[in-house]
Amino acid sequence: MVQQGMNTENQTARRYHWFSENAKDLVQEPHTGIAAEVVQHKVLNMTAKESGKNKDISFELTQNGYTSLMKDIQIIRKHSSELSRMITLRDAPGGQLTLLELADTEFHSHPVEMEDFGKSKYLEKILSKITFEKPKNYEALLATEGVGPKTIRALSLVGEVIYGAKPSYEDPARYSFAHGGKDATPYPVDRETYDKTIETMKRVVAKSRLDASDKKKAEERLLKHQLAF
Repeated sequence: MVQQGMNTENQTARRYHWFSENAKDLVQEPHTGIAAEVVQHKVLNMTAKESGKNKDISFELTQNGYTSLMKDIQIIRKHSSELSRMITLRDAPGGQLTLLELADTEFHSHPVEMEDFGKSKYLEKILSKITFEKPKNYEALLATEGVGPKTIRALSLVGEVIYGAKPSYEDPARYSFAHGGKDATPYPVDRETYDKTIETMKRVVAKSRLDASDKKKAEERLLKHQLAF
């Protein structure tokens, strides 16, 4: 399966390639590849293995009730600032918890001062819904109607700032489009280079240890792409 996401602001595309036979976990790196015209320097990547602890805490937050979750969000909202500062919670487990620095430089993907989660009525409605329904796992949380990127960012931010579970900010995309597009965007396809690439891939497939059936399917897909131009 191939799913494409478009960025209307910079007119770039990102394609998610998912081969379901190899997918062992739908919420942890299920994709077999991500192709993008622009690889971003810092993105919130909740599918990464490194985000496991943050993901666990995000899920636990939905189980602890609306009041508890909103207390955490209100703490972030109240104390966020472009200035460096300390937050001391004297009623924290063990007597005292101190958090340092909530500046935008530390939260590039979901900056505290730019996204006021506490004042969003729609977000509060969704948080109320998920803390009431209590999804059975993180996958069920993602599948809950109304849960979108802002909800996931809010839960992730609480997990990082309040509970110290840092998620991954590394863009999983690794390769850019090298041959151009059919519509000449961002530039016309270089047919000579395109054909050489396909011939190289054919040789790789031929020398691979794939069984005959898989080799044939791969060769047919390559031929289909070659005939598309």
